[in-house]
Amino acid sequence: MAYQAIGRGTSANDGTGDDLRTGAGKLNANFVEVYTYLGDGSTLSTDAVVTETATQTLTNKTVTGTFTGNITGDVTGDVTGNVTGNVTGDLTGDVTGNVTGNVTGNVTGDLTGDVTGDVTGNVTGNLTGDVTGNVTGDLTGNVTGDITGDVTGDVTGNLTGNVTGDVTGNVTGDLTGDVTGNVTGDLTGDVTGNVTGNVTGNVDGIVGGTTPAAGTFTDLTASGAVQLAVYADTTARDTAIATPAAGMIVFVTDGDGGGTAQFQGYDGSAWVALN
Repeated sequence: MAYQAIGRGTSANDGTGDDLRTGAGKLNANFVEVYTYLGDGSTLSTDAVVTETATQTLTNKTVTGTFTGNITGDVTGDVTGNVTGNVTGDLTGDVTGNVTGNVTGNVTGDLTGDVTGDVTGNVTGNLTGDVTGNVTGDLTGNVTGDITGDVTGDVTGNLTGNVTGDVTGNVTGDLTGDVTGNVTGDLTGDVTGNVTGNVTGNVDGIVGGTTPAAGTFTDLTASGAVQLAVYADTTARDTAIATPAAGMIVFVTDGDGGGTAQFQGYDGSAWVALN
């Protein structure tokens, strides 16, 4: 219903305004609309009224639209729209929209949208969207999106997306994506993707990709351990590694079919026995 103004006439007591009954009807109708919108029709709600200019705290509210400003508080519910401002509080719900600002708080839910800013808080949920900024917090969930910046935090989940920057934290989960930057942390999970930069940390998992293709291991100490990829025979080896790269080392339990276990290395043109 549109607002109903009470006619007061052109001048006082000129007889052109609404009569008392009509004016009272308009007044009642206006109040009924307000009480219905802010209450149950007869009683106003005790909830705080959200205004555009005041700084207020929203509790138990579901926001499905788009955030265009900065969020400095905590978001405990799900965000299904886009966030174009910065988020400095914690995100404990799932974020399915895109975040174009920086996320400095912790994300405990899944972040499935794209983030074009930096993520400096910890992400304990899954990060399935792309991040074009840096990730400096710890990632305990699985990362399936691409990260074009640096990853300085630890990754305890699986890293299946591609990282074009440097990884200075430790990766204890499996790394199946490609890393084109340097890895200075430890890789304790299985590495089936490619690392084209230098690996200066320890590698404890099974290496199935080219790790590194252009870099070198510089910190394999006597106390460290490298577990090679193990294959039952050369057929299984060739099936798993269709395009080997020079410098790959594997362990074949049946050797070349003669029943003798062998360490084998690829010299760029063929597999050769190392023992």
